[in-house]
Amino acid sequence: MNEQFTVGEVLTVGFRVWGKNILSFGVITALIYLPLIVPLVVLTQGEMTVHRLHLINQIHQASPGALVLLNIIAGAALTYGVVMELQGQRASFGACVATGLKRFLPSLVVSLLVMLCVVLGILALVIPGMILSCMLAVATQASVIERPGLIGALKRSRTLTAGNRWGIFGLMMVESAIVSGTQLIVQNGLSKSLTVPAFIYLDLLRMVMAGSLTAVMSAVLYFYLRRDKEGTSAAELGQVFA
Repeated sequence: MNEQFTVGEVLTVGFRVWGKNILSFGVITALIYLPLIVPLVVLTQGEMTVHRLHLINQIHQASPGALVLLNIIAGAALTYGVVMELQGQRASFGACVATGLKRFLPSLVVSLLVMLCVVLGILALVIPGMILSCMLAVATQASVIERPGLIGALKRSRTLTAGNRWGIFGLMMVESAIVSGTQLIVQNGLSKSLTVPAFIYLDLLRMVMAGSLTAVMSAVLYFYLRRDKEGTSAAELGQVFA
């Protein structure tokens, strides 16, 4: 219990877990992203009129806010697969989906509470929002694995992240840099050489991959916080799903 996680450790393990399960995790994330994917795909069918381009642009402008919530839900859905991988077992696609559905409603409400807290914090001068983001970074994972209740999940995340919030902030900054970097490459570097439908499909793929990666990182972070504070092993976490 005297171990201390590092940003590099979480990133290394997170990328390994994500890479081994990139297809199944990507498909699960895509299913969660359907409210965003479906309208964009529908709008690419047929002639690209000014009206359609305007609607596509409006969806893109609204997508960052929607992605915050969708990514938290993806974190809940992928937690099972990450825990299984951390204890040396491969979780099937069906098991990940089934577990995600079983925990969907509680994790959705917790996700909404987290999002509300962070938004209110940002409106209150930005810095409180950043603090709350770090404080509530693993509330969804606590909801899925420990099931302490809605407010209990927020309190549990506060307890687990105490003393580690600078490290969590650093991890969030690295994730943000990765997501922003790939976004710049796709939206600024490749957009001029692609047709509108091709660009939209590529950008959706980017969002799904980024969403699945950040979801995996959140679950790996939760594991290391439990390990550091309580000496909990991946096998012990996996017993929750037995």
